[in-house]
Order: sequence, then structure tokens, then C-alpha cells
Amino acid sequence: MFIPNSMTSNGLGRRTRRLFNRTNNNRKSCEMIIDIHAHITYGNFKIFSRLLGRKPFTVEILLKRMNSEGIDKSVLLPLINAEVLDYYGVAGNQECIEATRKYPDRLMTFCGIDPRSMMNYKKGGLSKLLAVYKKLGCIGIGEMCASIPITHRLYQNLLYVAGEENLPILFHFVSKTGLSYGAVDKLNLPGLEKMLGKFPKTIFIGHSPCFWNEIASVTDKERIGYVKGAIKKEGKLWRFMKNYPNLYGDISAGSGYIALSRDSAKCCKFIEKFSDRLFFGTDRFTSVDEAVPPQIGFLKESLKNKMISKTAYENITHNNFERTFHLG
Repeated sequence: MFIPNSMTSNGLGRRTRRLFNRTNNNRKSCEMIIDIHAHITYGNFKIFSRLLGRKPFTVEILLKRMNSEGIDKSVLLPLINAEVLDYYGVAGNQECIEATRKYPDRLMTFCGIDPRSMMNYKKGGLSKLLAVYKKLGCIGIGEMCASIPITHRLYQNLLYVAGEENLPILFHFVSKTGLSYGAVDKLNLPGLEKMLGKFPKTIFIGHSPCFWNEIASVTDKERIGYVKGAIKKEGKLWRFMKNYPNLYGDISAGSGYIALSRDSAKCCKFIEKFSDRLFFGTDRFTSVDEAVPPQIGFLKESLKNKMISKTAYENITHNNFERTFHLG
């Protein structure tokens, strides 16, 4: 079982379990939903977001949406890498930590780390910084958006320390530098596979079109968009999930939803087979009146229609998170 040191050595685990159980006791187990991928916009300096033209999605708006959609807890993901800093108006580390302290029953947070930091130019250089963030309550790293190859020595330095500190990393993947944001990898994700094998103590959580499109055989041109339609041939994710127990998937956003709903029979087979490695997520932060994330209805309908088992449903909605982050 993966048990982060931060959940044992500094008392965070005991405190988080108490908070989790307080919420959990009010709902049936099968109804519990934990969102591993949420963002909030700047709340401490709202005029900045307004000048950027971003609609506010403050922590209060997030909580309102969680209440209306039946989401019990959410994990805040700061955006701090240069590729996304300020572009989306999403809060960084300090504001996300403040939000979790204000609403400890409902929110948890990861920390944003940039592998290009001067502290990371030697192996183990980020150890002190990660230890600080753990003491402040952070339970993982991400969303990781730095656009350098996943095999770059700076990513490898971070992957090593993350494994030693027991902090899972949630990656956004992209096909090439300068196209968008995220860890760069080639078609079929050979770099990811190499890193999965080299850093078995580190938990990788995959996200984005370039990750999820690998559920099926895909071309280099197709992989950056949202590929729909029947899965004619299984992609690399099937083998990766089978061979590397440190790989997990975040089903948030259009990329996760479309990948797992594009071919009902084949996708539900994937969900059932790897249900112990999938996390429910939404990845939203646009406005108070945005659409309900489709993952919620999809999972409930799949369960109702017996396309997936109750075990798979509960694994994805909360069991995997509780087990991985040692809650409950």
C-alpha cells in the first residue's frame, strides 16, 4: 500500500482521516465522490483576474458547485509553471493552501513545482522544498505543466525526490514544446514508459489528450485533439496499466471523459480492468454557471446500466483516492 510519509510523520494523516470521516459519515459509501482535479481562480487579488478577462471561479464558487453536484471533497491543483502562470488566472500554492485551511472538511491541495527551479539542478535539491509543502498540508504535486521532455534530467531529479517523499505527481502531457503546456513526450509515450520503469516508487497520474488518446491506436496528428469513435485497436495505455503499477489515470476534462466513453463496450472493459488505478476528476474553473462535468452522469449511468460494477464505480469515485493517500 502506498502511504505518503506526510500522512504519518507529521500527523497530517490522522487529521485528514478525522476530517474525511466527518464528511463520510453523512453519506452512504457508494455516494462518496472525491475530485482529484479542481482549480480556483485568484481570490486574494480579484481585479487581476478581471483585467485578464477571466470569470471568477473562487473557492466559494467551487464549494457551491460541489454541493449542487454531490462532490464531497476536491483537491486543488495550483498552476505555477511559466507556461500557464497568469494565463488562466488560476491560484498558486499559497492561496490553495490558505483555501484548504479555511475549508479543511472539503478541500485538500497538491503543490506546484517547476523542475526548472535552480533548486533542482542537483539530485535531491528539491527535498527541503517538498518537505516544507508537506508540512503545510500538500499531499501531491501538480498539475505539472512544464514543457520539457519527460525524460529530461530536471524531470528525473524531481521524479526521484517525489518518490522518496511519497508525493504522487499529476502530469499534463503534450506532444511538443511550444505547442501548449505539459510534459513533452512522443507518440506512444515512450518517455513516460521509461520513467515509469526507472522510478517505480513514484506515482504518475496521467491527464490530457496526449495521455488519454493512447487508449487506442492513434496517429501523431490525432493525439493532440479529442479522438472519438470506436477503439479498433488497443493503445499503449492498456499495456502500461498492466505492466506499471505506479501509473494512474485522472479521468477529468474532455480528454478523460471522451476517452472512456467513445466506445461503450471497449471503454467499460478498460474501466473494469483498471478500476483500481483511475481517479474521478473534473478539471473545471471557468464560471459559476458552467455545465455539470459529464463524468458524473457517465459513471452513474454506466453503473445503473451494469456496464461497470459497483466495485469499479466506488474505486474511481473515492476508494482509490482513500487508499493511495491513506484516508478513511
